[in-house]
Amino acid sequence: MGKEQREADIQSIFHHMQMITRRANTRSRQLAEPLTLVEHSLLRFIADTPGTRATDIAEAFSLNRSTVSRQVGTLLDLGYIAYDDAESGRGRVLELTEVGRERLQASAAVHRAAVTDRLDGWSEEQISAFAEGLERYNVADSQ
Repeated sequence: MGKEQREADIQSIFHHMQMITRRANTRSRQLAEPLTLVEHSLLRFIADTPGTRATDIAEAFSLNRSTVSRQVGTLLDLGYIAYDDAESGRGRVLELTEVGRERLQASAAVHRAAVTDRLDGWSEEQISAFAEGLERYNVADSQ
């Protein structure tokens, strides 16, 4: 593969990743009570990272603490998250409420269904290779 083809392929990957994100945002709006991309991302992070505090979110997303504070405040106001009063120490631990879990599950179900639909007709080997490629990409991006 020449340098020009590599650059063209990288541009194509970037373009398609943008399309995936845009379509996911559009799909989310079809729910009765849609989550924004930010809300979905924060709820997923809190669900996947027990003991998370606002400072952890700021670090993980490379965001200013005041930005995260506003976003957390919105999620608190919506009743999607709450502070875990059982946890003590520095910073307050965030956890999903039942409503937050329900909204996240509904949002994730819509996105999973879309992925399932798009993979219709793919062989098990193609799906496996795609999954491995995405995992490799995300591992490299997290380092």
